Amino acid sequence: MRSTHSFGVDFILRKCKGDEKYGLIYARITVDGERKEISIKEKIECGDWDSRREQVKGKGKEVQGINGAIEDVRFRIREKYRTLIGSGALITAESVKDAYLGVHTKQKGHKLIELTEYYKKIWEPKLREGGFKNYRTTIDYIRRFLASQNDSGDMYLSQLNMQVATEFEFFVRNNPVKAYDPCLGNGVAKHVQRLKRIVNWGVEIEWLQKNPFEKYSCPVRKSKRKKLSFQQLVLLERKVFQSPNLNYVKDLFLFSCYTGLAFVDVMELKNEHFETDDKKAWCKIYRMKSDVLSPVPLLNKASEIINKYKDHSESRQRARIFAYITNQYVNRCLKHIQEICEIDIPVTFHVARHTFAKTVALKNGVPLETVQIMMGHTKITTTQIYADVDEEKILDDMQGVEQEITRKRSLVIGA
Repeated sequence: MRSTHSFGVDFILRKCKGDEKYGLIYARITVDGERKEISIKEKIECGDWDSRREQVKGKGKEVQGINGAIEDVRFRIREKYRTLIGSGALITAESVKDAYLGVHTKQKGHKLIELTEYYKKIWEPKLREGGFKNYRTTIDYIRRFLASQNDSGDMYLSQLNMQVATEFEFFVRNNPVKAYDPCLGNGVAKHVQRLKRIVNWGVEIEWLQKNPFEKYSCPVRKSKRKKLSFQQLVLLERKVFQSPNLNYVKDLFLFSCYTGLAFVDVMELKNEHFETDDKKAWCKIYRMKSDVLSPVPLLNKASEIINKYKDHSESRQRARIFAYITNQYVNRCLKHIQEICEIDIPVTFHVARHTFAKTVALKNGVPLETVQIMMGHTKITTTQIYADVDEEKILDDMQGVEQEITRKRSLVIGA
């Protein structure tokens, strides 16, 4: 952090216990209101002390020697304070006192950059590409934030506090990695959450005693997940486009609507991911993002789409169910499909996953815990996002209420 500390060195006289005629001279260090005192081992008569000038009265050699020692101590304390500032170390009255006395405090242990590098070393190999990419961006923000705070471009873990969390959030909001793509709202909250998780991991490996950001709050605003209604889903099924590419993208999108698979998982589907038992055909794949098994019983429409494409030459060539296409191109095509079909929400491939969770599964009575397993979510709280009450459900729940009220009213009047 750049220095915004209040700092001062004063000298005071404390009367000796048992003989209040004499007193001992102390240097008092004050940093941000915190005080620590150091005895300079000089004893004088209390009447000889000038509290305003902070020195001993008189001009004798002994007096000059004591006053010289006072100024020397003042100079050396200030020098230690400046050294601590330059090194980016923790600045407190205690740390300045320890620096002056030559005590090497334990607070200089691990630093934040060291923690992020170790976190990356341990966790990046454990997660698939999609599971760690956002952490890379957060770590980049942490590095850029620290570079803006002090010359060392780093910070001791013992320096972390609520102010650091506040300034990190402010930095992310006002210093986007890409100038044309500012990070706002939930994007900022996610970076703060990931910073807190990294620091909390530091507690787990005992680099910190507690998470100084534990009580810092930058909540994610709950947004309404966009999904197709059942009417829109049927409309899209029946739509035939002149462009073969649009028809292919439409089928990929519909396949995700009926399986809940993410785009990267759809592109990686192989024959070995499908099993058939006495009752049903299954798609069983470990999700690329979380490496969690996602078992989904295939609905008829999903099976039709697989049979339509699995024997195409491009599919056989890459040993996958579907011919390769990029996510960016798919989303561009979906924008055209949205306009042609006059769908009133922005349509991206991820909307298909939302549609499976809510329109296909939850609204047809599938329990939340089952949806969690099929979606490959590691936490049910992630799945609960899709279970929010929307206007359509409110209308469904309120059906018949007006008639029931009218019936009860007539009974009361008749009585």
